[in-house]
Amino acid sequence: MIDFNKNLFFRVSKLTCQFEDRDLEMEYQDFRWEKMRNYVRNLLIISEIFNMLIRVDDIRLLGPSPVYIGFHVLGFAAWAYFLFFLSDNNKKKWHQTYFTIWIIGMMNMGAWSYYFTAPQAFPVAAGALPILMILWLYVWPYFFLNSILVTISATVPFCILTLEQGSMTVEQIPYLFLMPLIFLSYVKWSKEKNERVDFLKTKKLEANHNLMNNTLQRYFGQDLTEKILKDDGVLAGENTRVTVSFTDITSYSTIIEHMSPETAVKFLNRYFTSMHDVIEEYGGHIVSYIGDSVMVVFGAPKKVEDHELQAVRCAIGMRDKLKEMNKKWDDNEFSRYWKNNDIDEIQARTGIHTGSVIAGNIGSERMLQYSTIGDVVNVAARLEQANKEFDTGILISQEIYTTLTKDLHSLCEFKNEINLKGRDTPMKVYSI
Repeated sequence: MIDFNKNLFFRVSKLTCQFEDRDLEMEYQDFRWEKMRNYVRNLLIISEIFNMLIRVDDIRLLGPSPVYIGFHVLGFAAWAYFLFFLSDNNKKKWHQTYFTIWIIGMMNMGAWSYYFTAPQAFPVAAGALPILMILWLYVWPYFFLNSILVTISATVPFCILTLEQGSMTVEQIPYLFLMPLIFLSYVKWSKEKNERVDFLKTKKLEANHNLMNNTLQRYFGQDLTEKILKDDGVLAGENTRVTVSFTDITSYSTIIEHMSPETAVKFLNRYFTSMHDVIEEYGGHIVSYIGDSVMVVFGAPKKVEDHELQAVRCAIGMRDKLKEMNKKWDDNEFSRYWKNNDIDEIQARTGIHTGSVIAGNIGSERMLQYSTIGDVVNVAARLEQANKEFDTGILISQEIYTTLTKDLHSLCEFKNEINLKGRDTPMKVYSI
């Protein structure tokens, strides 16, 4: 078994604290920038206010040094350009470089100006060294190597200056400089590494979530998946009015008789994929596949307006789609599997009925399936079988017939009254 945390650790460089995979590192940096862009903006504004105060104090102590003033004029211009004129994408790209160059330049300009030209001692004592390290290692949004570069480049001149002016002795260097640097650098290193490990864990959780969601959609459909997640997986049975259809391939056993299992599965998957597109277009929900038969419900789990009409239009759409598929199968000669058995084309039978059903999770406590139960389901299944008796493709019940609009009504033909098992009175049926 792979140790997940250990596996993640080795994906982060021990030296740079960055992902060894460059694309992954860029993705992390994009993710990090989304969380810290406002922080960078606020830091730029607040730090510049403090910088102005420092400049005023330095000019008061150093005098009007042209080099010092010139450097800070350029620095202010760079700050204004970065904050107000650079695009967000360029801020993300260059903020590490900008902060690194600016802080190193500002600290060195101040330290060496006091070292060479100041008429009086530097006003800040060596006790500020740990504070400066905290600033560069934690307050400023540097990556690990940048923070180490800035910390060393900015504090070494400060150490030289304080040693020269006597505010720090050589014996104090380990306590005021080396020990804080080592400790804070290690904490920064650990923080950077752990942030990337957490990022990877988040990505793994998101990937698992997406996989679960996509898998649920493949097995249950989008509408039912949304309902399952919304209701925490509990779909209590409800009594609702829906329309149910059953569609079966005519002479299916003969069609696949001489197909290999792989070819038969490929054939069914192509057929069901095309039918699924049509069913989805008309708001139907596929409850189950049983061999070559597909059971569809309109009106649950998602409410569908005029579900009776949608079911009939869907059946007509599926029939039209099957005609298109037959033409393609003829063109690529896949139809040889049934034409050689005296079957001219693939046809399907559909039975449609409407009424009240109980819809919800049906099954054991360990394994559930969303389904509909009731007389409507049985009638729709028997109507599909009744197509054999009338040599028709789509049979609908009297209840469906009474809901049809003019365009659909004109396509209907009364076939007969039939006796269905479990019913005391005959049912009028119509073909389309």
